[in-house]
Amino acid sequence: MRRLLATLVLPLLLAACSDSGSALSRAESTGILTVGVVDNPPRTVPAEGGEVTGPAADLISDYADSIGAHPSWQVGELDALASAVDRGEVDVIIGADAEAKGVTPTSSAGDAGTVLVGEQETPLKESIDAWLAERG
Repeated sequence: MRRLLATLVLPLLLAACSDSGSALSRAESTGILTVGVVDNPPRTVPAEGGEVTGPAADLISDYADSIGAHPSWQVGELDALASAVDRGEVDVIIGADAEAKGVTPTSSAGDAGTVLVGEQETPLKESIDAWLAERG
């Protein structure tokens, strides 16, 4: 009985101690970075079929690749996307010219602008900032 209990409880304890709730951990483990996209040509241009083009889309695709993930695009308005970040449904937002409640910008990436992440997503923000710094 104790062995059965230990088998059931140990995974729960390990999960509680890990940072599996962070957007960065989720993207690395699932291989999917959920990207909120504000339609903002030429920086972000949502196209038919669900693809997104533009320098911000290229930038976040390259970042996602660097962490072993690929982007899953969610097009919407900034405030709605910021709310989705807060609920953990979207990891980052690209294409925005303004800030919104609950999200914070990463370092600027020239023509691509900034990537917005949840205020509580320090590991993801630090990862993106370090990646941008390495790119020079």
